[in-house]
Amino acid sequence: MKRIIFILLYFSIINITNAQRESDAMYFGGCFSGGCWCNTPNQGNIYQFNQDSLVQIIDPACLPLTTFYSAATFADKNTGELLFACNGWRLINGDGEILSHKLWFDDMPHPQDSPDTTVVNVQAGPLFLPHPGDSTKAYLFYGQLWPFQMQNQSGRFDKYFTYALLDIPNRTLISKNNVLISDTSINGDMQACRHANGRDWWIIKPDIWTNKFFVGLLTPQGIEMNPITIPGAPTDLRVNTSSKFNIQGTKYIHYSGGISRTIHEYNFDRCSGTLSNLVIHDISDSISPTDNTLASMTISPDGSKFYLKTNSSFSYNIRGGFSQIDLSTDSIKLISFRGQCPQMMPNGKKLLFGNNFRDSNNVIQRRVGEISNPNAPFNELIIDYFKYNTPNSLTTIAPNNFAYMRLGADTLSICDSLSVITRKSAYEKPSGLVVYPNPATDYLQIEVQERSNTQYKITNYFGQVVHIWQSDQIKQNIELNNISNGFYLLQATSNKGIVEQIKFVIQR
Repeated sequence: MKRIIFILLYFSIINITNAQRESDAMYFGGCFSGGCWCNTPNQGNIYQFNQDSLVQIIDPACLPLTTFYSAATFADKNTGELLFACNGWRLINGDGEILSHKLWFDDMPHPQDSPDTTVVNVQAGPLFLPHPGDSTKAYLFYGQLWPFQMQNQSGRFDKYFTYALLDIPNRTLISKNNVLISDTSINGDMQACRHANGRDWWIIKPDIWTNKFFVGLLTPQGIEMNPITIPGAPTDLRVNTSSKFNIQGTKYIHYSGGISRTIHEYNFDRCSGTLSNLVIHDISDSISPTDNTLASMTISPDGSKFYLKTNSSFSYNIRGGFSQIDLSTDSIKLISFRGQCPQMMPNGKKLLFGNNFRDSNNVIQRRVGEISNPNAPFNELIIDYFKYNTPNSLTTIAPNNFAYMRLGADTLSICDSLSVITRKSAYEKPSGLVVYPNPATDYLQIEVQERSNTQYKITNYFGQVVHIWQSDQIKQNIELNNISNGFYLLQATSNKGIVEQIKFVIQR
């Protein structure tokens, strides 16, 4: 029988901020073989959240899915009820029905990391996202792992980056193995952040061995991934990494374990999808070069603190555990030497971590700890080390992979094109450059106050020029029939040296 632990006595009334609950159910499971037979602490459990806190734990949750290495879940938008769960190899729905025993292509073998083919050793992925244009559908993004040997080093990469399409009302699988990238990329490392318009999603997947990232924008019309090179980004030893966005969508943190042991901190622009202002934090003196627990990390809501689970190493005189790294000072403070698997709540307010202690009879008691103010510096943290008592704790190699669903539109940005009324005054610049309509369909009207010889250039969100021309007209119509839907930048450079830029969207 499932044991339900109620954390709160009642649920809050659902309001607007509580309506984006697609990540509010998380499934953690250690093993499964035809039934819920595993011994504690390896039985599965479901954590359910609301806009404020953890509200209940279903323990055990006997679902035919092992998620010891990786987990992704998708919940009902209004109730937070579990709808789908996946470990990157097997896909189930919330009723425990197996929708796919194997998501990968038939010629992609099980990587033999476990004799149990219900599980696959992918530390970071996969990832669920809601369909931006159809509330009855959802996407599941996942890589297809392939081992390799290079320079006497073994490693793994994703040979394909693919997605499945899901039917939400019927809790069924529509299609799988839709290829986005047929090029090598880092195994399991994929993250998403909501676009500034509040509807679409940016997806970033790092390339292997290079300073290149594959960046895509998921819109109602679909998605394509394009390679973007980041000048100055390290290229060496980039084989096994893990990345996270902070919930505000302002920071992207890219962590390389093993030999490198560095944190790469970027600013992220939700409007253009660009990474900038790279800062590298070297934490190699606090982590063993043999430690590859890459996915056991997260960052605080404001992006200022980095939380990481590491392993002990006697040969390097390193005591592992659960630590906080302050990215402003690079100071590392140990929170718990037994702490495991830091997990930010889907509401972005509190941090959970597995913990344990030995009781008076020398029996290990497993608990789940909570940090209620994860943005705070170490000496101000409010930590309850043993808050939740559940035999099946979230002590797994990797936390659930989820995007922050509650992040809305950036109403201070003109890139919030879905909520801006189409009118000239909304896009006027000091020099008089105006474009409309926005969103545009078949044409773009451009106006300037003074006649001058001006070069106009339209670039997409990857910086690629899609149209360039010269004009001295005060008013002109530019046909857009040969330009696909998406987000663009119009740049006007006059012969007087004046440069103006306006962002607009094409939406048909």
